[in-house]
Amino acid sequence: MSELDHLEPFVRSAMSLSTEERITFAQQDRWIGHTKAQEALRSLSDLLTHPRTVRMPNLLLVGESGNGKTTIIERFRELHPVVSQPGGEPSMPVVVMGMPSEPVEARFWTELLLALKIAHRDTDPVQRKMNQAHSILTYVQCRMLVIDEIHNILYGHARQQRHFLGVMKNLSNALKLPIVAAGTRDAIRALHTDTQLASRFEPFGLPRWQLNAEFLRLLASFERLLPLAKPSALTSRETAIQLHSMSGGTIGGLSRILKRATIQAIRDRSEHISAKLLTQIHWVKLSDYGKQAQAL
Repeated sequence: MSELDHLEPFVRSAMSLSTEERITFAQQDRWIGHTKAQEALRSLSDLLTHPRTVRMPNLLLVGESGNGKTTIIERFRELHPVVSQPGGEPSMPVVVMGMPSEPVEARFWTELLLALKIAHRDTDPVQRKMNQAHSILTYVQCRMLVIDEIHNILYGHARQQRHFLGVMKNLSNALKLPIVAAGTRDAIRALHTDTQLASRFEPFGLPRWQLNAEFLRLLASFERLLPLAKPSALTSRETAIQLHSMSGGTIGGLSRILKRATIQAIRDRSEHISAKLLTQIHWVKLSDYGKQAQAL
């Protein structure tokens, strides 16, 4: 039985809720384990169980903005939660942090301590923050550090970039800790500032969705989770082409479009998503935001 099979009874039961409750249900995120997402989870699992070695392998998860990187990371963290036994040592196998908006070492350690939920002062010396982070990562038996938005490295000047990459490399070496970096295609350029470090990161790409059979399977999966009384036929030629164009080939865009369209279908009582309804939700693609702003 698939994950969607487990969710379908909840979707059907949502039909008996009030309008506002159904809208709240429709707005919730749902995990859809499409082929590429499952491959990414397997790669992360292999890295998590990798034995401690002198030169730990790392992973670079690359994709367009809104194409599922953060969702995959969050799903992986859910599959490997924090475990705290009474009287025993806590275990936090996967620690996820956001990359600071620029590559400043002090801010990096601050973000990491925040991810670990450790109290500290922003005015603490960098060395103190680093020692504290190393100590806690060891104590909670961390086996993987995930850094999201790694492309922010490029917002620093060349010297900052090189220094920050050195900080990452030293952390991985000191704790024998695999690092997963996630970001846009600019992340590749960011990591190649340090050739030695870049060689440790195996790239895993999440390309834009093509209008093909895999995309139709994705639409069918989404449709199974819509709390609507009537079928929407999302895989029909006209609707599929329209959804692909509107989403720009990103799963995040598609998810947001379908949430908005579902809410519209609930409110106007049409109870299904049609090509006509999709033209009524006033959707602007991420790639068109600039044009829209200029038109205001």
